[in-house]
Amino acid sequence: MFKPDFHFPPLLRKLKRGGPAVTLPKDAGQVIAYTGLGKDSRVIELGSGSGFMTVQMANIAKEVVSYEKRKEFLEIAEANVLRAGLTNVTFRLHDVLHGIEEKDESWDLVFCDIAEAEKAAPMAYAALRKNGYMAAHCLQSEQAKALHLECQKQFAEVFTTECIMREFEVREFGFRPAHFGLMHTAYLVFARK
Repeated sequence: MFKPDFHFPPLLRKLKRGGPAVTLPKDAGQVIAYTGLGKDSRVIELGSGSGFMTVQMANIAKEVVSYEKRKEFLEIAEANVLRAGLTNVTFRLHDVLHGIEEKDESWDLVFCDIAEAEKAAPMAYAALRKNGYMAAHCLQSEQAKALHLECQKQFAEVFTTECIMREFEVREFGFRPAHFGLMHTAYLVFARK
């Protein structure tokens, strides 16, 4: 059976997978690019999962606070952050649908990877500075639609994308798309305060 090569960079190759799905570099790149994540950015992550996105953001950002409600997932994420050698991540074992501590309008990005992301939109808005972003990784179109519509109630700009990637076969004679590709993995919803 064909298994795609995700072309993980060395930083992600050392991480362990298991349990939740990971946010792939193709999707993380869009989040980083559209939100302007940089070395001075402060990030709240709603749903640590296995920590792949945590590592990708913390490798760039000044600070990441990551919430996870499932202890077994949190343990995977914490171990992966240690494997990556990062020290700028704080983990909280807590269901974000019961609220988050950060409500001071000083955060640059709230990244959300939970099933009911639309319920997190008001708390993300309260945490974000002006022009800060909420970005969400939504596996289903219904989830992305619900979040998009909820964000339109408060945020200044809301848009939804997906990133489809095609790899190419390169031979001495013949250059064409490969027979298999990494197509849809998630819908990405962006909302700017």
